[in-house]
Amino acid sequence: MRLFDQQLLEINDWLTGKKTDRKVIEFYHQVRVDWPAGEKRNIVLGQDTAVELGNPQQESTAFLLWTNDPDKIRPGVISLIGRDLPLCAGEKLPFGKVVLIGGEDFNEENLYDRSTEMEYVRFALDLKGYMMRAVSQYQREWSRVSKEALQHGFSFQILGSALIDQFLKLEYIKAVEVIFITSSKDHVLELKKMGAEVLQIIRAMNKMAEEKFLDCDTCDYKTICDDVTDLKLMRASLQKKKRNRPFH
Repeated sequence: MRLFDQQLLEINDWLTGKKTDRKVIEFYHQVRVDWPAGEKRNIVLGQDTAVELGNPQQESTAFLLWTNDPDKIRPGVISLIGRDLPLCAGEKLPFGKVVLIGGEDFNEENLYDRSTEMEYVRFALDLKGYMMRAVSQYQREWSRVSKEALQHGFSFQILGSALIDQFLKLEYIKAVEVIFITSSKDHVLELKKMGAEVLQIIRAMNKMAEEKFLDCDTCDYKTICDDVTDLKLMRASLQKKKRNRPFH
C-alpha cells in the first residue's frame, strides 16, 4: 500500500533540509534498551519534573505513518532536531515526535486493524520517570521527564530505542525510524502541517471502518477518499462485505 507515500516524501525532504542546515543529531537504536519500567505508575508531579515537552501552553505534534516498503525507512535511526534532554533541565519546550514505520503485507483488508494496533503501541511505553499524556485526535503529546530519570541519563536515544523495541514486537513491522523536535515552535508547526494530511487520511479510514452504512455522497472525507487510491480500495472492500453480510 502507498497510503502515505507523499507525506513520507515530504517529511524526508524536510529532514534533509534540516541536515543541510546542520540542525539534526542522529542516534541509533539500542536493542532492548536497559531502562527500568515504571510499573504503570508513571506520574511525574510538577515539583519532580526536570523537562517538560509539549506543555499545553507550548506547541506540540505527534503522529505515525507507515509504508508497505521497508526500504523507504532507515531502520533504527533516531533523528533529533534541537537539544537532547540532559541539556534541557528546568525547561518547558515545544515538542514534535514522528514515527515512520516500514512493514509488509498491508492491504485493504487489514489496514484498519493494524492502524488501531499501531496507535495503541505508540502510547504503551512504560519507562520509569517518563510520563506521557496524548490527545491523538489532535496529534498532540505532552510529556514530563523526572529529575531522577535525567540524573540517571535518560535521553532521546533511550526514549526512541524503547519506542522502536515496542513496534518491532509486531511481526508485520520490519523497520522503524523516529524523529524528535525540541528546537522551536516554528519547526514543530512545519511538521504539524504535514501531520495534518496524515490525520485526515486516518480519520477517513476510521470513519469508513466504523460506520454501519457507507454514504459516500454526504461524507466530509469524500474528496480525500477519491484522491487516495488505497482508501478507494478499502472502501470497495468494505462495501462488498456490507453487501454480503447476512440480514438479521
